[in-house]
Amino acid sequence: MEREKEDRLIGQLREQANDLLAAVHLLTPLVRSQGAEKDTQCLAAMNQSLYRLIRCVNHMELCRESRPLFHPALLDLAGLCRDMGRQLELLEDALQVHFWWELEKESIITLADDALLEQAIWNLISNAVEAAGPGGHVTLRCVTDGERCRIMVSDDGPGLKGPEPVQDPFLKTPGGVGLGLEAARRAASLHGGALVLENREEGGLRAVLSLPIRKDDGSGGVRTPRMGYDRTGGFSPMLVELSPLLPMSYFRWEETE
Repeated sequence: MEREKEDRLIGQLREQANDLLAAVHLLTPLVRSQGAEKDTQCLAAMNQSLYRLIRCVNHMELCRESRPLFHPALLDLAGLCRDMGRQLELLEDALQVHFWWELEKESIITLADDALLEQAIWNLISNAVEAAGPGGHVTLRCVTDGERCRIMVSDDGPGLKGPEPVQDPFLKTPGGVGLGLEAARRAASLHGGALVLENREEGGLRAVLSLPIRKDDGSGGVRTPRMGYDRTGGFSPMLVELSPLLPMSYFRWEETE
């Protein structure tokens, strides 16, 4: 019975998200034609609420489903991190956080679902930005360790409290409920990897997403990340995962189109 209730809840939330999306689509042409700043701000607020709702439902589905949608293909992990790092550089002023990113190699190939991994990494970055706070520092690094790739997101915030912080399956940031990190863990597990959270000696937290490196067996070409869009509706993974932190101006119609 609990499973049925959860399914109905997720379905209702998806329905509400679709209704809100339809309202945004109907209002956008009117706002564009009239050009009133107040109306533009109201539409941006609706857009931001829509992205936050989609973020919540996405996390719920990944944590909930016994067999989530999983479509792996050969993927360049270094390329994925490179594209995300370049996007992060453009967000420093908006998020009031200093970003730094580094790749050990130009290309690191594995078999992966690019949409799930991108969602997981953006979620880790969102948590790091929230922990670092205004003026803080967030880093993204992609390195290899033997037959594994490690994608590390670090911040200089307060870190985690307690003697064994990585044992809590629902670790959460102050403003969250823990589903984001659990969803990231689920994504890692589906890839045969793991997500570990550890306090840094110099202060702050480091999230380490460890994934196996799988060589090209000739079964298909390398899939490059689909910049800015996920596979389930055309929403920007960056805007969805950072929606609680980005200014409302990032959700104006001219930014989201």
